[in-house]
Amino acid sequence: MKSEYIILIVIGGLFIYFLISYFIYRRVFRTDNSKQPSGLVNQEAPFFSSSWQWYMNIPKETISIHSYDNVKLSAVYIPSYDEKSNNIAILCHGYHSLNSDMAVIAKMYSELGFRILMPDARGHGLSKGVFSSFGHYERYDLKRWIQYILRTHGATDNILLHGVSMGAATVLLSTGMELPTNVKMVVADSPFTNGLSLLSRSLKPRILNIFIPGISAITYYLHRFVPGQINVVKAVKKAKIPIFIFHGEQDTVCPISMSRKLISLSQAPFKELYQIPKAKHAEGYIIDKLGIELRLQALISTYFILPKNAIQKKK
Repeated sequence: MKSEYIILIVIGGLFIYFLISYFIYRRVFRTDNSKQPSGLVNQEAPFFSSSWQWYMNIPKETISIHSYDNVKLSAVYIPSYDEKSNNIAILCHGYHSLNSDMAVIAKMYSELGFRILMPDARGHGLSKGVFSSFGHYERYDLKRWIQYILRTHGATDNILLHGVSMGAATVLLSTGMELPTNVKMVVADSPFTNGLSLLSRSLKPRILNIFIPGISAITYYLHRFVPGQINVVKAVKKAKIPIFIFHGEQDTVCPISMSRKLISLSQAPFKELYQIPKAKHAEGYIIDKLGIELRLQALISTYFILPKNAIQKKK
């Protein structure tokens, strides 16, 4: 009888353990875009209002493709004012965000003569899907968008990838893949190093970390990946594309030490970390817009041919 009680206690303990793991999994990895998406950015705030008015008035179109696993993905495409432009910037938003949150960044690239593609990540905005993999599957979705651009808008396009937070991890993860040589530069705002570290930091109180093995078992069972597979460090070690990272020194979500590690270990032909002293997570562009834009323009001019009027305007 005693052994039977022990077995029942073990089974009950495992049931409770995986039940709690499942609730945490739903909170962290599941997404719900069935409601009208609203985004994370307050577009009426003074910093964003002018770019939002620009975004609302500029000609654009919504396009869609299907991912490798047949998830319908949506994006907004914005043409360039320069009809001869063969430069395009693909902008990847962050976790629980949506493509229009990147309007302020889109305006910056548009002023440099770029065409813009703003995808909604799977499970976000108008894209279908019920979960986020924090860049693991999203990197394959990004590659699909790159292939779509080259197939639809021209095989000679020069492509820049720009991502924020989860989007930053996505664009950096893509550098570990076989990307077309059309991809000339990657810009990452506030990335993280790996999924396990991010998950561990996000679970509060910290004692919830004991459920990470259970969460990993659930993500593998349901989606065939585990947080440990989201390895940005491993990807940038294979990078053959120039990488520019900017990161706030006051970031507590993804500490700047993560970007320092990425830069130090990256094998990219060019790599640079731009640090913003007073910025929190993904707020570097707000705090130091001018400094970031000047450094970005200098780097972009190295890898892309920009219209002369765009360069003069930024000066």
